[in-house]
Amino acid sequence: MFRSLVRTIDPEAIFESGTFYGASAQFFLNVSEQPVCTVEKNRGFAYCAKRRFRKIPEVRVLVGDSRAALKKLRNADHFPPSYVLFYLDAHWKEDLPLREEVALITKEWTDSVIVIDDFKVLDDSGYAFDTYGDRELSIEYLGDEAIGPYEVFWPRCPSREEAGARRGCAVLVAPGAVPAVELEGLPELRRLPRSRTAATSALGL
Repeated sequence: MFRSLVRTIDPEAIFESGTFYGASAQFFLNVSEQPVCTVEKNRGFAYCAKRRFRKIPEVRVLVGDSRAALKKLRNADHFPPSYVLFYLDAHWKEDLPLREEVALITKEWTDSVIVIDDFKVLDDSGYAFDTYGDRELSIEYLGDEAIGPYEVFWPRCPSREEAGARRGCAVLVAPGAVPAVELEGLPELRRLPRSRTAATSALGL
């Protein structure tokens, strides 16, 4: 899916929250051939990633909270204000930054795309997603205020046909990033209404 998004969107940069050891950042660089900015809160993981990319200036590793990093990047000369592909995967502890990350991005970056990993797929319970107490990574959790005018796309492949871990995801697309019809033409994605009621009606369930 990520390769198809890069070909369709042609982003000017990639932002990642949740670096870990840097494998995904390396993948993003290889696929996009564009600068990658990745943020890791765990200092040990960030140190390992910095060593990994010490001779690769196209990958910038930041240490700290992803929300603080986004606030700095929105006014940074070295980071574009539009056509950025955001990959959000820093949601594994009690302090869940996702809603604030999305709200910052939809407010501050135009013509951009957000990919959220481990996310609840509205009409396919076979896809696993993250939960934190009474909170789950879902459209309901994000809310309309955070999502703003962005369109929401979902995996096209049913979970029963998916190989591997079968983790859910969502793709949020700014109105000017790319025509919706182009994304709907991708074999990996489909568009549904945001709410469960509207989605159920659209699916004829």
